[in-house]
Amino acid sequence: MVSDPNKIQEKLKITPDKSGVYLMRDERSHIVYIGKAKNLNKRVASYFRGSHDTKTTAMVQKVVDFDFFTTLSEKDALGLEANLIKKHKPHYNILLKDNKQFPYIKITNEKFPRLEVTRKVKKDGKYFGPYFDGIRANDFLRTIHDIFQIRDCTTLGKTPCINHQMGRCVASCMGNQSNVAEIIAFLRGEKDYRHLLEQKMQQASDMQQFEMAIRYREGLKFLDKLKERTITQVPRDLNCDVFGSYSSGEIFVVSVLTVRAGKLIGIQNFTDQGINHDIESFVEQYYLENPRVETIITAEKGVKRKLLDMANANAKEYMNTSIEKINFKKQFNEGACEELAKVLGLGNIKRIECFDISHNYGDDTVASMVVAIDGRMEKKEYRRFKIKSHTSIDDYASHREVLTRRIARTDWDKPDLIVIDGGKGQLSAVRDLTDIPMVAFSEINYLYTPDKITLPPRSYALRLLQRIRDEAHRFAVTYHKKLRKTFK
Repeated sequence: MVSDPNKIQEKLKITPDKSGVYLMRDERSHIVYIGKAKNLNKRVASYFRGSHDTKTTAMVQKVVDFDFFTTLSEKDALGLEANLIKKHKPHYNILLKDNKQFPYIKITNEKFPRLEVTRKVKKDGKYFGPYFDGIRANDFLRTIHDIFQIRDCTTLGKTPCINHQMGRCVASCMGNQSNVAEIIAFLRGEKDYRHLLEQKMQQASDMQQFEMAIRYREGLKFLDKLKERTITQVPRDLNCDVFGSYSSGEIFVVSVLTVRAGKLIGIQNFTDQGINHDIESFVEQYYLENPRVETIITAEKGVKRKLLDMANANAKEYMNTSIEKINFKKQFNEGACEELAKVLGLGNIKRIECFDISHNYGDDTVASMVVAIDGRMEKKEYRRFKIKSHTSIDDYASHREVLTRRIARTDWDKPDLIVIDGGKGQLSAVRDLTDIPMVAFSEINYLYTPDKITLPPRSYALRLLQRIRDEAHRFAVTYHKKLRKTFK
């Protein structure tokens, strides 16, 4: 329940009837949800009236406060929402969880352009892609070099380099005719230049340069693969991203068809279990990571309608075939936290911190702190400590020092549960330091609280504790080895 409903109602009185973005906060002032609205007052107020689905209800129960920003238009709110979600990654928002940084081919803006494969899109050249689903950007790059002989050196000399002498570069840096326009036409699918590669293969074969002939043959196979991706009746100059979606209960799937030069070069599927099943918000987040092209999320007829139908059908199929996997992941992570909370008699476990000690017969003693949030390891939250209070082998004193130092860090997020790698003795040495729930865990399925709890061998809670303990041990040992190597 909201801790102070009067506070929410008072704040609603000053919330304007304007477009903008709102940020829902929990009792620790953490942002749990970010949304946009055409009318901030009506949208925020709707969360605290009437009934909602399970996910929204769970979110609202955590909200004790909210902030808002007004914008000049609803479109501005959409962009601001996407940027804030990317920055804060609230638990209840769409987070593009299946997204990967797919490769692009870039033509640089240098005086003598060159090609490179990159996964980061900037404003420093012309980008083509992304490439996935069997279309490897490096294969594409190699084929382009074989056809067009564009430079691939990163530094320029005063004379043509060995690549030019070997016939792999036209040496445009020496004033020879550049072929960048032809490469752009090739990447756009306007021309395939297949005949040039066939000629090179035949010449290499005639000269008994069989390795090069095989390489050119592989390039021709790659061009065949590209040709197979052409969609019937789609204009060759069509470059677009098509966003289809399908929702079933709390799970939301978005399928993105990437069409370049009339070719379907890939399909990506994204799943989300947030509460904002909003395709427009998804699109804005997508284009924070990818170059923007024509976007299709609605279409009434013609080729674009067929593409959209294909994307929607793919999203539905992905939902039907992967829902078991999605549910398993949820049970493996969030479900494990829920099970562990039930075993320990706690209301909720979101953030778990686990501590381990490593030393070399008492020398160079160090400690690790690893963090899991909703059952998933969060490496950016990990911390390392050098033990300062003693030099002998004293596991109890080491744990007590590191927990004392950790608890003093009030600027770090407070954990819902602390796990000590050890047994009853280690737990007894530190239990009086804080009122944060604390357990010790080291053996196969024993969990030490004031009493010893035996966890079922196949329980998700046990697997979660094992993952966290093993990660804490790995992180501590890695740090200890690094220190030993440094001071040898």
